[in-house]
Amino acid sequence: MELSLEQYETLLKLVYMGDWVISTLQAKDRSEDEPDSDSRFADVVRHVFSQAEHAGLGNIVQIDQNNGEPYLTREFEEESGLVDILEDYEDEVFWQALIERLAHRDFLRHYGETAISQMAIEERIEKETPFHDQWATEFHENGLENIKT
Repeated sequence: MELSLEQYETLLKLVYMGDWVISTLQAKDRSEDEPDSDSRFADVVRHVFSQAEHAGLGNIVQIDQNNGEPYLTREFEEESGLVDILEDYEDEVFWQALIERLAHRDFLRHYGETAISQMAIEERIEKETPFHDQWATEFHENGLENIKT
């Protein structure tokens, strides 16, 4: 596969972000003593990062002196906008998941499981949407300010 310098840099960013997501999920699902549950991802990350110098991007990938693993430099992570992208992603996932969970909770409380199980999918969507819209508006206007324990 032939990539321009700019395309390879973009590939490094994509691989980094994919690895960040997978690593986060794997860390959540295993204890500290367990190794990574799927090394296929790590193998691809290692391979793509290790080719950076050959592609002319050796200045943004370094090799860990302890384990020999390639990684993106901290400067590149920050200057390339990767940190900002991942923070924006986390923020978006948080708000969407919160809205979805609260809307579904309220939908269940309002109609009950039995009634919902008898609805066609279109009817479920139609009747759950107002709950979704209500929470989306609430958080857009007030953030977490009105959330009480």
